[in-house]
Amino acid sequence: MEDLINESYEFEQVDNNPLHTKYDFLSKGEKQIPKRIAIRKYPQPGLERYYNLGFGNIFIDKNGIESISDMSRDNNKNDKNKVLKTVFTCALDFLSTSPNSILTFFGNTSAKHRLYKMGLNNNLASIENYFIIKGGIIKDLKIIENLEDGKQPKSIIDIEKIEYQQYNPIKSVLYNFITFEIKDDFK
Repeated sequence: MEDLINESYEFEQVDNNPLHTKYDFLSKGEKQIPKRIAIRKYPQPGLERYYNLGFGNIFIDKNGIESISDMSRDNNKNDKNKVLKTVFTCALDFLSTSPNSILTFFGNTSAKHRLYKMGLNNNLASIENYFIIKGGIIKDLKIIENLEDGKQPKSIIDIEKIEYQQYNPIKSVLYNFITFEIKDDFK
């Protein structure tokens, strides 16, 4: 994991709310783009240990109001691997202080989900040193996807119908989401 940490952007934890932890960093390339990693607790019963791991660009409008966009297409193309390594490093930081939590990770569009799994696969050897990684398959899941909202489930997801498997890059096309837990050695 040292290569992930050493090859990540410097980041700052800007909020340690138990329901919503935030980290900020600056993507440096053709442009300097402020980014935020947000780790949000799921409110649904049965998901008490689960948090969503998301990230996107920070925007400040003309009135000074801040928002985050995970649908933005304004990114530095040459640093996507470094951005993803920063996300994994922040996940490690969060789980080291919340060791019984489980992070879920997925792209909000099919293309981003595929890109994130490719980034995970490229860094899998070092990530597996610290995380228990599983692929989640939601049986009979129907997805609606559009440019404005990304992908959304067509109906309510029944958590009893989720199958978890040890993460396998060859089967990653089947995974609707990926989970990360910190290994016992690092709790």
